[in-house]
Amino acid sequence: MIGEQVKSDQQIKERGWSMGTKIARRSTLRALSAIAALTAPGSKEFQERASWTDVPRKLHRIVLAACVCVLLSACAHLVTISYPPEAVIHPAFNQRFTTWEGERVQVALAPSLRGEALTYLGKNDQVLLANLVRQRGLHHEYGVAGKGTPLVVYSNNPVVTPREKHYPGSGIALGVTAVKEDRPGQVPLLKMYDTLDPSVVRCARGPNPIAANYTATWAVLLSHSRKVASSSASAFLRPDNPRFATGVYLIHPYDPNKIPILFVHGLISSPISWQNLTNDLCSDPAILEHYQPWFFLYPTGQSVLESAQQLREDLLTTQRLFDPKGTAVPSHHVVVIAHSMGGILAHTLVSDSGDALWNSFANKPFNGLSLRPEEKKLISGAFFFRRQPCIDRVIFLAVPHRGSRLAAGTLGTIGNRLIRRPKAVAEAMRELTADDPGVVRPYFARPSARSVPTSLISLAPNPLLDSLAALPIRVPFHSIIGDRGLGGGMHSSDGVVPYSSSHLAGAESEKIVPAGHLVFSNDAAVIEIKRILGENLTGKQYKLEIHYQPVIPAGKALPTNSHPRGSLRVRVKIEGQ
Repeated sequence: MIGEQVKSDQQIKERGWSMGTKIARRSTLRALSAIAALTAPGSKEFQERASWTDVPRKLHRIVLAACVCVLLSACAHLVTISYPPEAVIHPAFNQRFTTWEGERVQVALAPSLRGEALTYLGKNDQVLLANLVRQRGLHHEYGVAGKGTPLVVYSNNPVVTPREKHYPGSGIALGVTAVKEDRPGQVPLLKMYDTLDPSVVRCARGPNPIAANYTATWAVLLSHSRKVASSSASAFLRPDNPRFATGVYLIHPYDPNKIPILFVHGLISSPISWQNLTNDLCSDPAILEHYQPWFFLYPTGQSVLESAQQLREDLLTTQRLFDPKGTAVPSHHVVVIAHSMGGILAHTLVSDSGDALWNSFANKPFNGLSLRPEEKKLISGAFFFRRQPCIDRVIFLAVPHRGSRLAAGTLGTIGNRLIRRPKAVAEAMRELTADDPGVVRPYFARPSARSVPTSLISLAPNPLLDSLAALPIRVPFHSIIGDRGLGGGMHSSDGVVPYSSSHLAGAESEKIVPAGHLVFSNDAAVIEIKRILGENLTGKQYKLEIHYQPVIPAGKALPTNSHPRGSLRVRVKIEGQ
């Protein structure tokens, strides 16, 4: 059966851990509701607790913020690794000769390891035998049985040059495979292959594949990313001062010949939320041959339109940095996978706003306003945009296109009390309303909105979201929607977003899966995403033969808790060749 899981004791443990995380999330929601009741002025609970009125407002907010951060941090599903001492080796890959298994060998690097990758390969901080690495946190483990020894090369990232700033500050993990070849009368040759190189990936389908351990490489990188995972709550509460810079990040040296899959996370989240989906997609040779993962990181407390503007600008900045001439594949072809609030950001990549958003927010033409140049630039950048021609396709995952009532209820109340309003936006809004108090439409002029939008205010059902949802999407798009079994169709919900908000007319495909809001954790959703990625290649002068077969772990060489999993295989032939 496609996508059927092979269960074992280890897998049951992993499922149990995942269930524990879900229970923690439910506990967090109940705790947040209780805190909201305590902090809502005029509520019965607030009035009954007279002692709270003696606490200074600032201290009150700090205590509540700390409670929320602790609760949210407890929900993080982090990856940890372990390995025996013999897993650590010390070859010198940046020299012509090195020692391998006690023997002097000559190093021969594959072409894909001679460019930017060589910087990290040569100045590495640790080299691990990949098949001795054990991980906890990723649901599945993937590899390819074949010749050679899979390695994980971990290097610190100095984060000095502009390009280095687009890689994780926690470091880079490269998956390489060392293949020793004896040469009569000569020093043996140690060939080093990049396991993500398309030529290496293609040979996985042939009779003489090169071994690879995809999951070990990803797990090592994630094990160094604890600070990124824990930063999501603080970036939500203090969007003006995030711990990590907003931007598009790569996890592997830039490949000019692969299509980026741009992952855009949702509320109170980070790229770490994609860890299992990335493992499932980027361990599949059919995906690896043609795609590379990129991630957009942003502070989720700021307004949706502000984050969307940053997404558009940062994608263009990244493309121009790595490809100044604009001739490479990533400058012209990008597929976006966006979850929850991230999907609203992604919508602005593939639509033309015209005056629709501004007219739903204000009752005066934008050009008729008297604003300082900096305020005018800030506001116009958020409300006015055009489709980005490099986007080929968008996959929406549980996206609240028309908002979620949770954002307008108890959770929205507590969140809006805690979020520190971005200063630049607050100043622009003050100037806008000061010059003409009636310029903002009544809905957005309400005291509860404080005239300074946050992400939660933006996500409550409102006229602005309705206008954005109505903007025609000018590329093929797909929706994957969760249904916990609450009736199906228009009455279903993933527990956070109802079907009526997730559904968009005009989608090339819409798939409802039996899952909650984290739909990308569902096996059926993963298979659907792989199908769509295969379909995306058909429009680029490719012929595809699509069939399913299990990913074969690297036999006994891999840890015994590896599991086969249904995988989309795409055989590609370029027209005319």
